Amino acid sequence: MKRVYTDERFPGLEIVNEGRTTFSVIRDGQIVSSFESWEKPDGTISEACAGRRAADYFNRLDETQEAPALPPERPATEVKPTTEQIDRLMAQESLEHDPERKQALRRHLLDLMRQEESVAEAVVNHLVEAR
Repeated sequence: MKRVYTDERFPGLEIVNEGRTTFSVIRDGQIVSSFESWEKPDGTISEACAGRRAADYFNRLDETQEAPALPPERPATEVKPTTEQIDRLMAQESLEHDPERKQALRRHLLDLMRQEESVAEAVVNHLVEAR
C-alpha cells in the first residue's frame, strides 16, 4: 500500500509512506531524508493520518523555504538517524503503556543511537566529501 504525496510548491519532491511509521522524502528519485510518525499501536498509519503528516511536512518546508538537498554520493538506502528523530522516539517511548511495545521502542532507540555519528565522524565525513 504505497502512498505518494506531492506538493506543487516543491516540484520533484515526494513523500512516500508504505502504511508503516516511516516516511521517505524523495527528490528526483533519491531518498534525501526520512521521518517517523505514529498513530496506531500495531505500527500502522491510516491514509488520512499519512496525508496529514505529508501536508505538515510540506507546510514546514514552505515556512523555511528550503527543500532538502540531495545527499552527497551516499547510497539511497542509507538514511542516518537524526537527533530530532531520536528525541521524538524517546518521548513516545516514555508515553507507551504496552510493555512489549515499550521494549521494542527501546531496542530501536538504542540501534539509532549506535548509528548516530559522533561530531568527530561528522567533521571527517564532511571534509572527505568536500574534496
